[in-house]
Amino acid sequence: MRSTVETAAESRSIPSRLAISLPQLWAFMAVVLPMVALHGALGTIDLAYHIRTGNIMLRTHALVHRDMYTFTVTGAPWLDQQWGAQLLLGLLYRAVGWPGLSVAQVLLGGLTMLFVYLACRSAGAPPRAAAGLTLGGFAVAWTSLTLRPQLLAAVLFAISLWLVVGRRRHPRRLLWMPVVVAFWANVHGSFFMGPVLLALAAIEDLYGHAPGARRTVGMAGISVLATLLNPFGVRVWSYAYGIARNPFISKLVSEWQPPTIRHPDDAIFFVSVAAAVYVLARRGRPAPWPTLIWLGLFFAMALTATRNTMWWGLAAAPALAGLFRDRDSAPAKELPPSLVNTAIAACLVLIVGIFFMFSLEGGSFRRPGTRVADAPVALTTQLGRLLQPGDRIFNLQRWGSWFELSLPDNPVFVDSRIELFPGRVWNDYLSVSNGRQGWAAILDRWNVQAVAVNTDQQGSLVRLMRRDPKWRLAYQDDDGVIFVKA
Repeated sequence: MRSTVETAAESRSIPSRLAISLPQLWAFMAVVLPMVALHGALGTIDLAYHIRTGNIMLRTHALVHRDMYTFTVTGAPWLDQQWGAQLLLGLLYRAVGWPGLSVAQVLLGGLTMLFVYLACRSAGAPPRAAAGLTLGGFAVAWTSLTLRPQLLAAVLFAISLWLVVGRRRHPRRLLWMPVVVAFWANVHGSFFMGPVLLALAAIEDLYGHAPGARRTVGMAGISVLATLLNPFGVRVWSYAYGIARNPFISKLVSEWQPPTIRHPDDAIFFVSVAAAVYVLARRGRPAPWPTLIWLGLFFAMALTATRNTMWWGLAAAPALAGLFRDRDSAPAKELPPSLVNTAIAACLVLIVGIFFMFSLEGGSFRRPGTRVADAPVALTTQLGRLLQPGDRIFNLQRWGSWFELSLPDNPVFVDSRIELFPGRVWNDYLSVSNGRQGWAAILDRWNVQAVAVNTDQQGSLVRLMRRDPKWRLAYQDDDGVIFVKA
């Protein structure tokens, strides 16, 4: 029989097994706090049409090569480079609906920050500094971490940071980079970031005469070749370049415009740059030139478009982490594990659960909740009742993706695939949206049966249509208005 002393000792060891250390708590906070912030940011501007495309591919077992969603460019060739992400999103939507998509956004965001934290630790930063840098990077990137192919790219970028930064201590891990890049090239147009990270690492290793320099150079070359492992071959590079250089994208989409201090989200980016400069200056001696090149490249990229500030936020964290490696000559005294740390971690988990329940308020399996943006559910329901299959909709561009998912039998004027539409279509869209002279003739020329627009963004058009006897106001709510042919 077991003695009373042994039983008591075992019972006292149970709390000690539950206790976690302060470094573990810092790591936990670096991942869980971003998950709290991402609980209610699900949007449909891009997500909805990706889901529909994924559903079509799952049903037909074939890629989508031509437009079938609009009446302005119907049948036009479409290089659907993000087909891999669309398959995943379509599978998720079929299996778990909108609630599952909300969970996926939170988990993918947390996974991104986990690998950023691990990259900071691989660079040599202690747990507290690594957690602080990770949370700082998230503060810059969080508005871009909504569920769409770019979020999958953020995960792959963070994994690449971890592999590249830790290449000297764990050289075999770098062999996974071509696999990551190959998957990336079928998910999002930012796939070139993988070879860029490897090129920066190769330059550092070559000039530093690192033992694994040849391996890094080889992985950089193989990763470039890995980008060609996709259904479109080398054309994915022209696709990525064309997106970045398309003038209508930078004109119509705010996230493709240069960041400005007047916008709160962009202001965080400039604050992070100032913080990085402070860390470099406080160091007291020149920073390693590879760190400066790394930071300079992603800073220059961020200045070109707001959406690129995400890459700066994620990449700057491990770059600065290396500067904390030798800040303190004596290691800090490590405190023993504590149940207080466990209680704090448990509270964070509880907060994640509570916020997630609120994010699903008003939602269901196939109907998004009230916290999902750009999904005018009631307006869409009325539009479906008013239209016959094949009737054409002039729509607010932000709603195009949502209408394509919710009203698949009614083609729209434009959607989120800005690069797909020629300049004449965008000129017609802007002329109608702004109520310019000839707007009615444009709608007649395109044989539009219904107009679904937002009162705030297209107020001039709404006022003109109210006075036009050819159009009848059929529905109105807080999201917008519907006009149909009288």
